[in-house]
Amino acid sequence: MTHLSPVLIAPCGINCGLCIAYLREKNRCPGCRTEDAGSLNAYCARCRLRQCEDRTGEYCYECAGYPCTRLKRLDKRYAKYRTSVLDNLREIRERGVAEFVEQEKVRWRCPQCGNILSMHRDRCLHCGRTW
Repeated sequence: MTHLSPVLIAPCGINCGLCIAYLREKNRCPGCRTEDAGSLNAYCARCRLRQCEDRTGEYCYECAGYPCTRLKRLDKRYAKYRTSVLDNLREIRERGVAEFVEQEKVRWRCPQCGNILSMHRDRCLHCGRTW
């Protein structure tokens, strides 16, 4: 089973531990906080939010320009994946990243086999249960 952790929470609030690129077996993406940018999948490697020079803290909500246009656009795109980066960042700001991750472990656990679900798929990668 994949273990979710605070290090897998991107500055924008996406939980990299739920990404299909992180959960796959072959050529696994290590999450956008990796020191080895060359190991990122192509989408994350060129992500302007990950590389944002205006961000003043660890997460986007700490920026004076929060929420920026890029973050708002990302939030709209991720609605189809049952995720809101703005809601995630609000939870992280209010409760802390450790508690946010604990909530994610419950929210994204397959009720049939107990493995972590991918936000990018509508079925469990391990047992095939649709959700």
